[in-house]
Amino acid sequence: METTAVARSMRGSIGMLAMAWLMADSTRAQAVERGLPAGNAAYAVGRLGVLGDCPVDNVVGAAFFWEPDLMRSMVAEGRATTTPARGAAVYTEICRRWGEQHLAGFDGTERLGELCERVVDAASPLGAPLFVGWRDRPRPEAGAARTFQLCQVMRELRFGRHVVAVQAAGMSPLEAILSGPAGEWNAEFFGWQRPYPDVSTLVDARAEIEDATDRLHAPDFEVLTPDERAELRVLAKAARALGEQNQNV
Repeated sequence: METTAVARSMRGSIGMLAMAWLMADSTRAQAVERGLPAGNAAYAVGRLGVLGDCPVDNVVGAAFFWEPDLMRSMVAEGRATTTPARGAAVYTEICRRWGEQHLAGFDGTERLGELCERVVDAASPLGAPLFVGWRDRPRPEAGAARTFQLCQVMRELRFGRHVVAVQAAGMSPLEAILSGPAGEWNAEFFGWQRPYPDVSTLVDARAEIEDATDRLHAPDFEVLTPDERAELRVLAKAARALGEQNQNV
């Protein structure tokens, strides 16, 4: 399998598998149980806590798609309750538990983890600060928890490549959101206020951004052989399917 093909497949497999835990109500509930603030502040000091105790605008820049003033307030609220290091530790633990629960019974767990680990350990860190932060989190022993944590790292890797593609296209975060598949719903979720600009002329440019993301992500898979890339694609799709199945049980 070619590198661009496997890179493209990651958006709908590992990308969706690893997004589910970040947005889950159970994740927010567990964060509160462990001393993090309720709501989006936990996300700001949890997922983004891997950036460390950096200037707030570093977090705003890395988060990219969130409305900047909203993200600043989320970070301030989160840091008023706990440190980024503590938030990152809590979110890492929740991530691992999600993997143990949602990849239970998956025969390809360890192999998926092995392939993901080779990709993330060899990938360039340029333009991907959240990827680096998650890559450098301690990893548990082999098993579902380790594999799912590596899936989260893989998601952050593609996210970093996507952000670079959006910027290279000269499109603003809001324009990229509005011209994407979830449109105004996503814009509201990320805190952008109406009225929204007309993005009807950006449809083709938005499609090119997805293609550019695949091209930027493709070199990350050069560490694998063509057969291993095909294997990764199959395992990632199967893991996502099982994760959704277990989520609905």
